[in-house]
Amino acid sequence: MRVCYLDLDETLLGRGGRILRDGDDAFSYDAIRALEALHGAQVPAVLVSGRRLPELAAIARMLGADGALGELGACDAGYPTKPGQSVHEAIAETGIVEMLLTWADGALAPYEPWAQGRFGSHLLVGDVGQDAIDLVETISRGTLRLVDNGGTGDGRRAYHLLPAGAGKGPAVARDIARRGANPATCLAVGDSRADLELMGAVGLVAMVRNGVEDDPTLAEECQWVTSARHGAGVLEAITRWLDDDPALTRIRRTDLPPGE
Repeated sequence: MRVCYLDLDETLLGRGGRILRDGDDAFSYDAIRALEALHGAQVPAVLVSGRRLPELAAIARMLGADGALGELGACDAGYPTKPGQSVHEAIAETGIVEMLLTWADGALAPYEPWAQGRFGSHLLVGDVGQDAIDLVETISRGTLRLVDNGGTGDGRRAYHLLPAGAGKGPAVARDIARRGANPATCLAVGDSRADLELMGAVGLVAMVRNGVEDDPTLAEECQWVTSARHGAGVLEAITRWLDDDPALTRIRRTDLPPGE
């Protein structure tokens, strides 16, 4: 069994998070065609995003997707909570969110309104570098991490503060195990550094062109960058994957443990 894992914002969706728009806000059916191709091949499409879990589940139903892994897998990553307490609340209780915002001195802020109503991660927006990532690891004693989930379209970047055991890679690995799929035959398509983690969970990872244009360092670590952007890039990746393009053989990971 094979599965296709798709990031949403700046990947399947175009400008403003629209399914029928491309990065230039022109009308486009490419994202819908990508989902149609998976449906025709009877391959499950699973959305993997930093969006709030209930919101992502609703989007998955609307698009006819077969699953939704929200908040970068932060909700079921094993972070300790008190009875009745969410992971989001447990992280807030540590005081690390406030410490990080104070340290950033205006370079980070809660990403409103999307920072509200979360169950796992804390969503921040701004522009910080490796120092912020190292700081979170240090002050949390390795229990939390800060993940760059890509650009927001206005020159800033979205960051998730989440349990150390969370992330798109672990979330997808757990989903593959639940489905009994073969990870080496699965595909993931994304646009950001958070999506690079999927290289350890599936056989093939494609980065859409606009993601590499936003962060050129992604091309140094991901061997497959689409020629097209946003939904068109997703359609390109899915078409080549479903057609068993021989050129993908040399970059496919085959050392992943087989599914059940």
